[in-house]
Amino acid sequence: MYAFLSKLLISGKLKFDQGKILAFDEPFTLVPMVSIKEMTNDAINGGIKEISDLYYYGWVYGYTVTKELIKLFVLKKFEERYKISMDVASMVGFGDYTTLSFKRGEHAKFQIHKNPFAMQYYQSKQKIMCCHYLRGMEAGGGTLVHETLMNNIEFECTAINGQNCIHANLNEDKWKQVPSELLDSQLDIEYLRKRQKEFVISMGDDPANLYF
Repeated sequence: MYAFLSKLLISGKLKFDQGKILAFDEPFTLVPMVSIKEMTNDAINGGIKEISDLYYYGWVYGYTVTKELIKLFVLKKFEERYKISMDVASMVGFGDYTTLSFKRGEHAKFQIHKNPFAMQYYQSKQKIMCCHYLRGMEAGGGTLVHETLMNNIEFECTAINGQNCIHANLNEDKWKQVPSELLDSQLDIEYLRKRQKEFVISMGDDPANLYF
């Protein structure tokens, strides 16, 4: 991860100028976890529609950053795209990632050790699945890594166990196999697919190439 960060700085693809930050040719900002926590609290209180909105915002983050990285480093191989997406995931401060299993175009399952965002909930004794924005980030990036639409399910959360989150990017066949009580509490699939497709088109990409 540190080698990747150094490469970005040396190449000028991570720059701190007066009044602005540029990363991967995109304007960025530093956002404290407490801000995302307040957004997450509102989403959870609002129900599945608002949870899906927050997830979608993360999905846009992951898709946009991964698209810029693929272009910047000319990443043609799946393994290259997957490695750099893991570097970014560790760099942005949501915890240390370990890949548990993956199959190109199908799934990627990973463990996030003591996710500092979810630890805020654990310390306040709020035993809930809370990583909605982060799941979106992972799935947005995973969609371009796997070159097929990915959505993400959280199976375990640091907010509950104090140790690790277990998340999985899943293609359509795989997310349909997730128990409905878990899927329906985390994703409004039909609503999300419409927004994801519209965003992909707005980015100049063809959703058919991602199996929408």
